[in-house]
Amino acid sequence: MKKILLLGLLILSSALYAASDYKILIGAEYGQSEGSWNSTTGDWEDSLGIRIGAENDESRIFLSYHYQKVEDFDFVNTDFESQVLNANFEAKTEKYYGFARGFAGAHIGVIYSEWNLGFYTPLEDEDDLNLIFGAQAGFILDIIDNAYLEAGYRYSVTDADKSTINPASIQTFYGALNFKF
Repeated sequence: MKKILLLGLLILSSALYAASDYKILIGAEYGQSEGSWNSTTGDWEDSLGIRIGAENDESRIFLSYHYQKVEDFDFVNTDFESQVLNANFEAKTEKYYGFARGFAGAHIGVIYSEWNLGFYTPLEDEDDLNLIFGAQAGFILDIIDNAYLEAGYRYSVTDADKSTINPASIQTFYGALNFKF
């Protein structure tokens, strides 16, 4: 079911690119993410991301991939890695002062996490795959015609229950550099 959803979103983004008023969007982002597991909240950790999709002056639709690795999670010799693949849909505001605009949107995708418990533990390594969805908002500053900076906040919720290692929610503050062709 999840593979079918992602395939459908990829086809939709390809169709949008085929429309003449859309341009290709390619970008990279760096952020700080914090995950919450039931009653525990993790530390703010680095996250990296890339994106590809289509956009015009009013909206954009793109696939994004985010990666985060936490070493020595909760002062224990463990590593936690998460990978998120999202389909993002966003609306953009009119330009202010000719170079700045806001945006808001939603995302849906999958999160895959691995927990390596280290060499000195009797427990086994774990991995999980869950649905993830949420919203994001921020602002865009045009640099030149084909490049812009973006700063935003993304809040995500997963369908993870207490038996999974995936966080129940993730919040991320990020900056991105995007190019359009």
